[in-house]
Amino acid sequence: MLDKIFFIIACIIIPVLWGVIINWIFNQWQDRSNNNSDDDYIFPDYQI
Repeated sequence: MLDKIFFIIACIIIPVLWGVIINWIFNQWQDRSNNNSDDDYIFPDYQI
């Protein structure tokens, strides 16, 4: 039973962490390519 709970938690946490890491990497990459410090961060609108 405990294995199933850990599996469910892993299925939720791993994709969330993956998304946070990828978002952070792309923000770092964008900051290096675009050195305008006057612009505010633009958060994309993820509406369907």
